[in-house]
Amino acid sequence: MNAEDMSIDDLIKQVKDFIKFKGSVTFDLPAYEKFHSGIQDFVCRNHFQNTPEWQIISKNLVYKSTQFMTESEANTILINLNSLRMRVLECENEEFWQYMHPEIIRVSKHLFKSGSYANATTDAFIEINGRVKKLYSTISPDADSIPDGCALMTTVFSNNKPMLEICDRSDDSGKNTQLGYMNMLSGAMSALRNPKAHENIVITREDAVRRLLFASMLMYKIDEAVAYSKVKEG
Repeated sequence: MNAEDMSIDDLIKQVKDFIKFKGSVTFDLPAYEKFHSGIQDFVCRNHFQNTPEWQIISKNLVYKSTQFMTESEANTILINLNSLRMRVLECENEEFWQYMHPEIIRVSKHLFKSGSYANATTDAFIEINGRVKKLYSTISPDADSIPDGCALMTTVFSNNKPMLEICDRSDDSGKNTQLGYMNMLSGAMSALRNPKAHENIVITREDAVRRLLFASMLMYKIDEAVAYSKVKEG
C-alpha cells in the first residue's frame, strides 16, 4: 500500500503498532516515514488542515532526525485520529448533500468537512452573488458598471422590469413569486453573505447546514430563472 492510499483506519493501526514497538520510533524509521507521508496526504485529501485535531496531531509528530516519538505523543495522536475518524464517518453518512446544488457543493463542501462552517456558508452566498453578476454582464454587456449584493438582486430579479424572470408574471401569483424570491436573494446578501463580519456570531455545524440548504434553494431557483428567461450562461 502506498502512503497516499492510507485510510484513517490504516493510520490508526499504524499508531497502535508504534505504541507496541520495542525500539524507538524515529524520523528515519521506514514505517514512520510512510506514516508521516500518509497522514499528511490524508489530511490534505480530506481538507482537515484547519481542524483542531490536526493542530494537535501535527505538534506531536516527529520532524527531525534527532527526535523520536514518545508513548505520550503516540497516544495523543491516536486520540485525535479517532476523532478525525468520526468526522469522516459523519461526512460519509450525511444525506443532506444529495439535496445541495452542484455549485454549492463545489465551493462549500470541502470547507464544511474541515469544520470551517463560516467560510463554507460565506463562499456559498459569494458564489450566488458572482453568478448573478455574470448573468448581469451577459444580459447587459454594454453596462458601465455592475451592481453588487442587494442592489444586484433587486435589479436582476425586480418585480417591475426584471432582467431575469423566475416564472410567468402575468397574474398575481407569478408577481408574488418573483417578488418573494427577489426579497430572499436580496436578504441573503445582507444577512448571510458575510457572517464573519458580524461580531458575536458563531456559525455552528447545524446552522451551516441550514444556510447551505437555503443557498442551494436559491441557486436552483436561479437555474429556473435562467431557463425560463432563455438566457445563455457563459
